[in-house]
Amino acid sequence: MFIIAAMNDKGSPRTKLPFFYGWIIVGAGAISGAFNLGSAGFATSTFLAVMQADLGWSQTVIFGALSVRVLLGGLMGPILGPLADHPWAPQVILPIGSIFLALSFILLRWVETPFQYYMVYGVLGALGVAAQGSGMWQTLAIKWFVRNRAKALSWSNAGAASGPLIFPLFLTFLIGSMGWRDAWLWLGITTFIIVLPLSLMARTSPEVMGMLPDGDTPDTKPAPSSTTPTSQKVSVAEEYSFTKGEALRSKSFWILTLALALAVVGITGYQAHWIPYFQEKGFSLEVAASGVAVYGFFNVGGRFVWGYLAGKYNIRTMMILQGCLATVGVIFMLFIFNPVMMVAWGVFQGINLAGFFMLQSLATAEFFGRGHIGAIRGFMTPFANGTRAVAPLMIGAMHDWSGSYTVPFLLVVGTWILAALAAVAIRPPQLPAQKL
Repeated sequence: MFIIAAMNDKGSPRTKLPFFYGWIIVGAGAISGAFNLGSAGFATSTFLAVMQADLGWSQTVIFGALSVRVLLGGLMGPILGPLADHPWAPQVILPIGSIFLALSFILLRWVETPFQYYMVYGVLGALGVAAQGSGMWQTLAIKWFVRNRAKALSWSNAGAASGPLIFPLFLTFLIGSMGWRDAWLWLGITTFIIVLPLSLMARTSPEVMGMLPDGDTPDTKPAPSSTTPTSQKVSVAEEYSFTKGEALRSKSFWILTLALALAVVGITGYQAHWIPYFQEKGFSLEVAASGVAVYGFFNVGGRFVWGYLAGKYNIRTMMILQGCLATVGVIFMLFIFNPVMMVAWGVFQGINLAGFFMLQSLATAEFFGRGHIGAIRGFMTPFANGTRAVAPLMIGAMHDWSGSYTVPFLLVVGTWILAALAAVAIRPPQLPAQKL
């Protein structure tokens, strides 16, 4: 009943809030994003050692379920992406996804075999991640904002960035106090209690509630400064929205997708192995989790730094800079030998890795508009999630083969260099001929 009643919001009390409802969308997406990121790769790496010791499974088996989770979730992108453009579909899909996400943690309390683990964490988790993922929330944020889009995505992404800050320490405490099985159980219960109510607040766009983006009125006339990039000067009326077909026929779409797929190896695949890497270097689980928390703290702040820069300077230039800095950060990690160096790395890597996904989202919206952004981003998802699924498994397998993380982390260096080169080649797409 709550879903049906929520489908028509025009004139509801929520339209009379003392602030723009779009910021509720941003806040809900930020908190949900923390659960999506923090409870995926970071959770897997935190549980890795204790699950290996108790169940006797290899790294490849444990990270393989994460790969299944990500790959299947990505394959659903072209289906769920267009639904993000539907007037009421997100407020149905997101609550369902919240339930699946919570169950994918709760049921791990009772797994005994790799098959059970893959079905619960891999398959059921894929349904939750696909329907409740940060991609859906970011699409909604893009639709609710035009002039303030960089600021909105900074706040939304800051929530996802808090996942590494909160979850390794939270899960380490739970594992130490109640064991890994009950830790999974309580992670699921917490997800259900927090994420499900937030998902009920989702609305596709301000137009669904009788509003305009940014809380504007029809006579709003923004007056940007001379330093404001072109993307921030465009009004809702002036912003042309490419259809999915028009976007797919542009070179810009494919170069941007390539940059995203390459960078995912250097973020998701790389991040999933941080705690095992630090433990291999002789640090305890608690110290390793603290090092990741330092990264998470500065990653949250870094979202606002990159959001500010994206509002002042060319997004393509920022993507190139971010790729170069990320390359340096991975090389830095190979030379960490004490906690002080770990903290320094966490500060540097936290700030520079904060930028990529937000910059990519901003570039997609700037290039293709907001009207069909769900369908366009949804078509990017299988490519990004393909490398996101393979990367943790590939890095784990390379570690098992070589006996250390040096070779796989050098591979990550290479992918960041290629992502930066792809950003060099990106140009805004030309408008379709009939719109010139």
